[in-house]
Amino acid sequence: MTKISDFIKPYTDKLKIKLDDAQIEKLDLLAENMINDPLYKSVSKIFDTEEMAIKHFLDSLLPLCYSLPQWKSHKILDLGTGGGFPCLPLAIALPNSHFTAVDGRQKSVDFVARMAESIGLTNVETIHSRIEDLGQDEAHREKYDLVTCRALSSVRVLMEYTLPLTKNGGSSFYYKGPKLDEELAEASNAIKLLGVEPENIEIYRLLPPEIPFERNFISILKTRSVAAKYPRKAGTPLSKPL
Repeated sequence: MTKISDFIKPYTDKLKIKLDDAQIEKLDLLAENMINDPLYKSVSKIFDTEEMAIKHFLDSLLPLCYSLPQWKSHKILDLGTGGGFPCLPLAIALPNSHFTAVDGRQKSVDFVARMAESIGLTNVETIHSRIEDLGQDEAHREKYDLVTCRALSSVRVLMEYTLPLTKNGGSSFYYKGPKLDEELAEASNAIKLLGVEPENIEIYRLLPPEIPFERNFISILKTRSVAAKYPRKAGTPLSKPL
């Protein structure tokens, strides 16, 4: 039987993403458990093994090829986790980090919690919450070393979502597609309003043939607190972006 590791290992080896045999086994078990779970169809439309391996698992792990210091963070928050990507593959690859997966859909949160438990992941917890509400919650505001988002929204919206939750000295990190440069240009006002220094924005790119698709990343180092009014009330960052 073909496993997801059969498709991702050639890329992780080439990109020097370190995964031991036990971690590879957990990735395969996670994929198997996901496909067999009745809730999977409500969090993903991908059922083909190769497509799942490349678009979900490999994609989630790609930032680890850069050996960036933020991926050694102790507290990592995954906003809009959906089916648990990138949270669950990263939690397997980074056992010394603690992950908090957040989603506004109870189904997603339940699914991620069940998948983490099914493979024995003890470094994952879940929260059912609107992102804007979480950003105004003192128990979570400025409490995370790294806040990440994948397939969630545009850069200017993500900045309002993530920076209030990121510690000073921590980073926000977004998985982006081919339109990153365009989105970054649109975010000029958000950059000013949220106190981001342009020199603290880093961009990373992976292109074919290194991987099967174009993937861009943006990392934002936070060096000052965000004004208390951000994030604005639920729905406003998306409907009226900065």
